[in-house]
Amino acid sequence: MTLDNKNSHSASWILLAGFACLGIPSFIMVFGGIHFHPILDAFIFGMGIVGGAFLISWAAEAAQLDVSASFAIAILALIAILPEYAVEAVLAWDAGQSYDAASGAVTVEMERVAANVTGANRLLVGLGWSAVILIFWLKRRTSLNMKGTMGLEILMLSVATAVTFLIFFMQQVHVIVAVALISLYLVYLWLSSTKESEEPELMGPSLAIGEQSKLTRRLIVLGLFAYSAFVILVAAEPFVHALVETGRDFGISDFLLIQWIAPLASESPEIIIAVLFSLRANPVAGLTTLISAEVNQLTLLVGSMVGIFSLSVGEILSFPLNNMQSVEFLLTAAVSVLAIILVLPRIIGWKSGMILLVLFLAHLPFTETDQRLLFTYGYLAIAAVLIVYQLYRKYLSKS
Repeated sequence: MTLDNKNSHSASWILLAGFACLGIPSFIMVFGGIHFHPILDAFIFGMGIVGGAFLISWAAEAAQLDVSASFAIAILALIAILPEYAVEAVLAWDAGQSYDAASGAVTVEMERVAANVTGANRLLVGLGWSAVILIFWLKRRTSLNMKGTMGLEILMLSVATAVTFLIFFMQQVHVIVAVALISLYLVYLWLSSTKESEEPELMGPSLAIGEQSKLTRRLIVLGLFAYSAFVILVAAEPFVHALVETGRDFGISDFLLIQWIAPLASESPEIIIAVLFSLRANPVAGLTTLISAEVNQLTLLVGSMVGIFSLSVGEILSFPLNNMQSVEFLLTAAVSVLAIILVLPRIIGWKSGMILLVLFLAHLPFTETDQRLLFTYGYLAIAAVLIVYQLYRKYLSKS
């Protein structure tokens, strides 16, 4: 090992230790019964989730050296989405506790469930996908060529998006729909497991872990998984409640805090790692990772929220949605449609990244349901124009 490699690995181990330490304040506060101002509590618990999520991401990357079987892939996929899943589970459980089956009314706690899951998906597309595309273009001044890749991911995302439209029209996440989404996720995992495994391109902490002996590497990976999962599970519930209290104290809609701040904490490591892949001129891996995460969240995350909600209520129930929640699902589906249309040709230019980023940032200040509907129509209209344009180009190329 060269001196540069030793120095690089030393920095990686320090980075691993630093992110592991982010979870310690959460342990102290939870087990010591300590509370500060809600905004400080939210920051501390949020940092714990971020730290755990980074550790999970690095461990999952290093684990690719040892796993390829279907069961192992399933476990890794579940672990990779644990941060977002933990937050959603807390929200779904609280929703069930607040629900009155006799009246069937949608409670504030139930609105938060839709806020988190829709915000997480739009964040991945609007910030994650666009960042990978634009960073690659800034480095290479050329379009991103992904021909021959992402066929399975795009197919599964298309099916999940169609089901999301169905949720809007049904005004609920029906139990049957939830079972179908979870089944779709399992099919996706099985099909992924049958694909040929490739040697992963590791970097930073994941590379430092990966270059250890097989036994040491596996012990480190298992240790990081266990520690990260514990941190996230400990921090998730107080983080959510601290966000809600923060909203009340400052007169900010807790719906918006749950929709954007909670997913930002749980999704940021995935987005940052995808960006790092793009910086290292491997944007295919970065964008594929984010598209796979989108599939996971539109299937397993949406489906499992019904199961946790039912478990909390004590009976098997569909998850009812009010008009605001339904529109949030519709807007999320529209965002997904446009994203699919933009990446479908597999030659992805900077304009595609700018469209996703600008539309995402533009819709953030407009929180009224009617305003969100207008943006939904805008996304769908742009998608329709792009479809016509692509078909026209194909016609010209054949004539």
